[in-house]
Amino acid sequence: MKPLARYVEPVAFEHEGVRYVNLRDPLHFSDSSLSVSFPAYILMTMMDGEKTLDKICADFNSNFNASISLDDLQGLLTQLDKHFLLVNENFMEKRQRFTDDFAAIPVRQAALAGQSYPKDPQELSTLLDGYLERTPPKDTAPFAIIAPHIDLRVGGESFGAAFSSLRQSTAGTFVILAIGHTLDGDFFACIDKDFETPLGTSPVDREFLSGLEADFGEPIYRHMYAHKDEHSAEFQVLFLQKIFQGQPPRKIVPILLSFPEIIEEVQHPQYNIARVRKFVEALRKGIQKLNGGACLIAGVDLSHVGRRFGQEDGVDKERLAEVETDDRKLLKLVGEGKKKEFVNFMKKKNRANNICGYPALYVLIDLLEGRNGELLDYRQSVEGENDSMVSFASMVFK
Repeated sequence: MKPLARYVEPVAFEHEGVRYVNLRDPLHFSDSSLSVSFPAYILMTMMDGEKTLDKICADFNSNFNASISLDDLQGLLTQLDKHFLLVNENFMEKRQRFTDDFAAIPVRQAALAGQSYPKDPQELSTLLDGYLERTPPKDTAPFAIIAPHIDLRVGGESFGAAFSSLRQSTAGTFVILAIGHTLDGDFFACIDKDFETPLGTSPVDREFLSGLEADFGEPIYRHMYAHKDEHSAEFQVLFLQKIFQGQPPRKIVPILLSFPEIIEEVQHPQYNIARVRKFVEALRKGIQKLNGGACLIAGVDLSHVGRRFGQEDGVDKERLAEVETDDRKLLKLVGEGKKKEFVNFMKKKNRANNICGYPALYVLIDLLEGRNGELLDYRQSVEGENDSMVSFASMVFK
């Protein structure tokens, strides 16, 4: 047996002086979460689908001067399997059921209502008004914006700065380049379901999507399930609905993206630069067919640093200043359309800074076709006592 553990969101904590890790499943296949000891979490990270149980035990015991037995490891596997945290037949059957159930529903329902923002339409409308009214609208509408995808309770004002610039937009279709935090199996995921929120329903542009599929030459809905609980597109839809409230609904094209900064060097059937470029060209053709009737939205966050993101140290003032310098340089490269320099900078910095917005920014630079950007807002959200930090920004492109 060569176990393969699924990706989880590990959250470390202490109880009575003992370190534990809560394993959060971003796809919510289990009704309950699982907490394991720190050594058990290390064992889980060694389950790469290549090592046998004997090899995992031997490597762990050798590296940590421990005495883990096969029975101990089997007990951990039983717990992981119970919570669908192993890539095996049990998990695949569960995923297929979830995927089929999602495919059967007519709309993509709001996943974060009542958690990151109010369920009540009036309460939500008032909240969004508060964020939008802090930034005066622009005289002319931009071709594209960058907005965060961090929780509204943290990034609301930065969202407002970006979306306030769209109040004068006459675009009929908004192409949303968002991040697929749970996307696997391919670098993109499209969806043909309208998005429902407490403020109403935003229709997807099915004609645009049909053209995209034809020009790309491959099916585009294979990984639609990744949209089910993804917040990075949902938050953008909320603000679009708010700024165009009372008007005919604007159409949306939500696209989730996920690929590394080394994509140009990767040789893989799905993850390779040829397919990425082919997809971007298909997107470009669709945007050009709308003849000025499209607007791009990149829903991205920037750096993720500190203990929450697997780094040993927290984030002191010096580290925060260093990250801000890096982030602003990155945004400047995006704003100037310097793609080669942007990619090289990411290769140099991303291992330390964990910039999750990379794939959307990479695609955006291509689609901007030389348009310059203006930085509207930059912020850092520090968690705990300088334990971790997430940065985000908003920009406009004329």
